[in-house]
Formats: sequence, C-alpha cells, structure tokens
Amino acid sequence: MIALIRSEWLKLRTVRSNITMACFAVILPLAITLLTTAFLNVYSVDDRTVSAVLLGSGSLSVLLFGIIGVLAITQEYSQGTIRLTLAANPRRIRAYVAKGIVLVILSGGLTAFIILVGNTAGEAILDSRGAVGKLSNGDMGQAYLALIAMSILVSLLGMAIGTLTRNPPSAVTVLVLWPLLLESLIGSLLSVAISESIFKWMPFQTGLNSLRLEDSDLDFGRWGSVGYFGLWILGVSLFALAGFKRRDA
Repeated sequence: MIALIRSEWLKLRTVRSNITMACFAVILPLAITLLTTAFLNVYSVDDRTVSAVLLGSGSLSVLLFGIIGVLAITQEYSQGTIRLTLAANPRRIRAYVAKGIVLVILSGGLTAFIILVGNTAGEAILDSRGAVGKLSNGDMGQAYLALIAMSILVSLLGMAIGTLTRNPPSAVTVLVLWPLLLESLIGSLLSVAISESIFKWMPFQTGLNSLRLEDSDLDFGRWGSVGYFGLWILGVSLFALAGFKRRDA
C-alpha cells in the first residue's frame, strides 16, 4: 500500500495543472488576508479581524482543493493512463483509497500551512500598524480545524464526482455549481413546497457554515455541520467506488 501511495503522490505532483491549482489554493487566501490587513483601517480592527478574513478567503481554497480532487482521477481517464494503473493494481479499491489518502495529506497539509502563515503574518501586519488590543480569539482554533476538515472533505468529493463523470470539465462544473447554484435552487423550491427550514439540510452550505467563528447559531453546531456534510461525502464516495469497481477503464 505504501508503494501505491507513493505512486499516486508522484502522479499528482508531476502534473502541471495540479501544481497550478495547489499554488492558487495557497496564494489566493494568503494574498487576500495580507492585503486586507495591510490596508484595513486599524481603528476598525478587533480580535476577529484576521481569522474572519482568513476563513472567508479560505472558502476559495476549499473549492480549489476539490478541483484538485477532480483532476486526480479524471486526468488518468482523459490521458488513458488509468488502464496502466488498474493493470498494475487489479484491486481497484486499493487504487481509489491510495488516491484519497494522497488528497487528504495534500489538502490538509496545505490548508494548515495557509492558516499558520496567514494568521501569523496577518497579526504581525496589524501589530506593526499599531492595532490596539487582542488580535486573536478563542473561537478561531475550532474554526481553523473545521477549515482543514472541509478542505479534506471537498477534495474527496471532487475525486468522487470525477470518478462518476470521468470528464474534467463536467466534474468541475458539478463541483462548482453544487454550492453556488444547485443548492440555492433546490432549497428555494423545497422551501415553497415543504418548509423554509429545509435550507438547513443543504449539505454543502451546512458544511461551509461550520467556518463561522461563532457556532451558537448553527443548526447542528460546528462539528455536527462538518459531520453531516461528511456523511454526504461518504455516500457519494461509496457510490463512486461501486461504479469504479464495475465499469470498464
């Protein structure tokens, strides 16, 4: 299994599009956080400023890690290398799990790096500009852990969607439109037909809500929201794995 994980890591890090997406996932939230703290009016700064900006911009990284998950599997189908992968590893579940492990390490590790650098540099910039008072708060640790969890889950979701579609453009479209459009439309229709409370059952939005600094107003709490979203990811992943085992390469 270790050799298989090393093989998947080698494939992931030697494809230019994956490297590009990973760079964007790291650079975008850091750039937004640093620029915001550099030009923000220091008199409007409080102990939630840095973490709020970093968590808000971190949502972009969550989607970009999902796209990396899509590319991790769809590129093999589009280039025909999936046949070689499955010929070398007939037990398809091992190949799928190895890809998932690599994505978990990559997305979780890079998100932790974003949090460490963004929070440290943001607080240092505000401190150098003479911001008064505390620049960190007790809620940000749990929110940062939720951001890491969401990055991991969405990267696995991207791989599952890519496994089902086998096509990079269509898989990326589904991944991006799910939180931005599909849940809003479905939630609006169901709220008219059933109840307005149906919005709290929309999985992606519930997962993203876990990134709020205060979780007192969340329907399921912070980790309940992450867990609910995780159950959806588990269901989609099992469905994708079943198709991956049956369908021809």
